[in-house]
Amino acid sequence: MSKLALIKDIKYLSLFEGLNDEELAEIASFIRIKEFVKNDIIYYEKEVKKELYYLKKGEVKVYKVDRFNNEIFLYNLTDDSLITKISTLNENIVCFGNIECKVDCEVLIINFELFSNFCLSHPQILLKLTQIFAQKAMMLECLINRELVYDGVAKVAYTLINDFEVFKTLKKQEMAYRLNIQPETLSRILNKLNKRGLIKATRSTLDILDPEGLKDIFEG
Repeated sequence: MSKLALIKDIKYLSLFEGLNDEELAEIASFIRIKEFVKNDIIYYEKEVKKELYYLKKGEVKVYKVDRFNNEIFLYNLTDDSLITKISTLNENIVCFGNIECKVDCEVLIINFELFSNFCLSHPQILLKLTQIFAQKAMMLECLINRELVYDGVAKVAYTLINDFEVFKTLKKQEMAYRLNIQPETLSRILNKLNKRGLIKATRSTLDILDPEGLKDIFEG
């Protein structure tokens, strides 16, 4: 079940920042809000949609499935994020990956055609979308490096430098999943980095001792 959005539902989202109530009311008229529960699939890879999906509240993971039916983790998205990856200006949007809810989520479903027409007369929205696309392009660049350029050691070193707080808080199995390596491989790599004096890893703590040494692994 979904419901029509109200001004209060979208007013404080970054995408609509700076719009007045009249403009927000116009946008709300072509937005539906749908609630999903943990483990729900919002949509599957290669589905064709005529709407934009925007995560108002919650957390989702984006992943693909290879020909052997293995999940390939891409990235997570949290509150106030555009889920849909727009790669064409056609009215039909082919979904880039599978979207699964990590927690209960609240999602805006936005009529793409009406939203596109609205954007033509509201350049501030186009500017905001440009910023979002730039962030997604950077995310894709990191993804390409992680999956196609870096080996396992470089993946771990890169993540330690760029996502250390996430690395510390996740269980080893979840971190291995995000890096698309086996948990045993992650353990071996951490032990190797520990012996080289680049990190200090115990059962309960993880500290970076030599950040430049870690950078040399994936930059060198």
